[in-house]
Amino acid sequence: MSQAAKEPTYLEQDLNTYSGISDYYDVLMTNGYYDYDEITRDLTEILGSRQRVLELGVGTGLVAEGLVKQNPKLSITGLDNTESMLTQAKERLGDKIQYELQDVTTLSLDQTFEASFSVGGCWYFIDLGDRLEFCSHIDDRKTCEESLRRVVEHLEPGGVLALALQGTHTDYSKSLTDELTYSQAIHDEGAGLFTKQYTFTKQDKVVAEQFYRYLVISDQEIHNFFLELGCKPLGLNSTRKFFTYQKQR
Repeated sequence: MSQAAKEPTYLEQDLNTYSGISDYYDVLMTNGYYDYDEITRDLTEILGSRQRVLELGVGTGLVAEGLVKQNPKLSITGLDNTESMLTQAKERLGDKIQYELQDVTTLSLDQTFEASFSVGGCWYFIDLGDRLEFCSHIDDRKTCEESLRRVVEHLEPGGVLALALQGTHTDYSKSLTDELTYSQAIHDEGAGLFTKQYTFTKQDKVVAEQFYRYLVISDQEIHNFFLELGCKPLGLNSTRKFFTYQKQR
């Protein structure tokens, strides 16, 4: 993780939502940020015969789109805290999935699920090769743990929670189109926190910008916490793209 020369200056926006960059989210995600075909294959294998599924951080519906194409019988509820992202998901998927505009920190639904997953949404793992680090979009540890508890409460016994793996966060810039460039900068704040600055520019003019603060927890600590919640770590899938927990009780 690189150290920027100066602290970021936060815009007048909702920190830890994607409201500032929602108009450009799809063009970034579909330009090599994720391999959605691979994600679909992996999640289809992990879900097996499970059909009632909660996606944590559905965004614009890119992951859900692949899953319902693969298995139209899936009943997916897409949760997100950014209204502009859900608007795009509804335009993409219509009534193929259900939508919930909620913050996972106060998650309360009138149903339970056979599975839940997050692909770069609320939570994921950073793959460091010899070990993993748990990364949370919720930057307060106590609130993060309470949110995980709420998710587990919405899982049925035997249900699984699958969290995607990502590489380490670094500063970089790439051209998305002839006019649009994406850049990200990582600001290490210490004490297990870092901030990621997303910037989209056209002809050197900033057209969208967002800051997101993340909390990092060691893999052993988070495994122990899930055990306290009654969830057994099942480990990595065959492609090393997801880590899965299963609710035991």
